[in-house]
Amino acid sequence: MAEETQGNAAGAPVGAEENKDMQMVVQHVYLKDASFEAKSPQDLDQSGGQPDINLNLAQRTTKVAEDRMEVILTVTVTAKQGESTAFVCEVQYGGIFQFANVSEQQMRVVVNVLCPNVLFPYDRTQIGSMITAGGFYLPPLQPINFEAVFRQRLADAQQQGQGEAPAEDPPSVN
Repeated sequence: MAEETQGNAAGAPVGAEENKDMQMVVQHVYLKDASFEAKSPQDLDQSGGQPDINLNLAQRTTKVAEDRMEVILTVTVTAKQGESTAFVCEVQYGGIFQFANVSEQQMRVVVNVLCPNVLFPYDRTQIGSMITAGGFYLPPLQPINFEAVFRQRLADAQQQGQGEAPAEDPPSVN
């Protein structure tokens, strides 16, 4: 118990100095691509009730420089009414992130948790606007716990004997 409460000379917990200089700076956030495809309202079966909504996430990461990465978060929303697709909306938002004093282990978490947390609200806003402009109603997309998604991917990879999950392409969220 004494080891847990000991600190360094400045009073910070032991090990805190490793993380105090870690930095992530959002340099740029931008709309990379957006598309909306829908059937004409008269082509849809109005007696089918509410459509089934499916949300899929994908992520692509590219190293831009030694200390910078481009992260692109793609969110696709598909609405089906019976066998017919009512609409498909896909939005890609990108961000340029600069990092300092981030270890390889920390980088996996930063890229898969922190960066999507920055980008998802932009995707969500654009999707809402496009679907509304298309004449459809979509309840607000709820925030996504990217940390839980990342941990689940790690657990799935370990269960399958892969050791570590790939750094990209989070699973679908239904």
